[in-house]
Amino acid sequence: MGGVVRRLGLGVALILGVSAILLLWDTGPRRPSGAKKKWKVNVLAFITAVDSEDCERGMRAGLAESLTEGSDYEVIARNAHGDMPTLSGLVDAAVSDGADLILTLSTPTLQATIQRVQALPIVFSFSSNPIGAGAGKSYEDHLPNVTGVPTTGAYEEVIQLIRELLPGARRLGSLLVPSEVNSVYNTEQVSALAQRYGLELVSVPVSTSSEVSDAALALLSRQVDAICQVPSNLTVTGFASITRPAQRVGVPVFGFLTSDAENGAVAVAARDYFESGHAAGVLAARIIRGQSPAGIPFQEVTSSKVLLNRTAARATGIELPAALVARAAKLLE
Repeated sequence: MGGVVRRLGLGVALILGVSAILLLWDTGPRRPSGAKKKWKVNVLAFITAVDSEDCERGMRAGLAESLTEGSDYEVIARNAHGDMPTLSGLVDAAVSDGADLILTLSTPTLQATIQRVQALPIVFSFSSNPIGAGAGKSYEDHLPNVTGVPTTGAYEEVIQLIRELLPGARRLGSLLVPSEVNSVYNTEQVSALAQRYGLELVSVPVSTSSEVSDAALALLSRQVDAICQVPSNLTVTGFASITRPAQRVGVPVFGFLTSDAENGAVAVAARDYFESGHAAGVLAARIIRGQSPAGIPFQEVTSSKVLLNRTAARATGIELPAALVARAAKLLE
């Protein structure tokens, strides 16, 4: 009988000891059982430009609006600086480094990411043609892991600027990058719209940055009244190589990006790329909080702003009307 009591006492002591250890371990520092993981968000860019940087700032602001950087997520930014093989490598690096979500800037970036990533959520912006990039059949019927904010160019606004400043213009020119789906798409859209305004758009193909200057000269030889440079990743980085020869022969250049005005365009109608990036960041935050991108339609931002370059206007014999200057978001002297 005494042996039984001793064994029971020993068992109780063991149970109490184990319980005490578990209690001490439970009160130690550890992550709450209901806490979510910290997401690795990769921002992938193809080029460095004012508008893409504005878009990235907007993405970060959209994420931070409802989440806390450092605890809910961390951001890793990667830039290919205009090199396609590097861009593919950046996508692979993001995946191998354990990215949980990828934010893309530009149509080539979206296209490269879609081709190499099927499981991770992808949110895009700074892309005028996500459908051409392979993101889906429509803004509602798209790949289940992809959503985003298309930034179609302010086509009509630019054509209206040309009509306002050059009422006698009949023939416009633009460089076309056949290898960029966004360049082909944008050129088709601008050409169709120009016809509605009684204008013809002629184009000269260009494949590399080293060809931009010669292609601009070839375009100017086509007797154009103005260059309406359709946006593409190749021409945005070489925009000054278009405006310099154009100014020498008195042909004004019009553009679609903020950086175009800074690089010699007389007038620009640019989308609000910070706003589009912000909208994409908000979508990314919704995904981090548990929503599937499959159920989020693409959401286009249509707001735009006018930017003017008075120096470029004077160089090509254009006097900017006071009414146009008054409604411009920015006037470069």
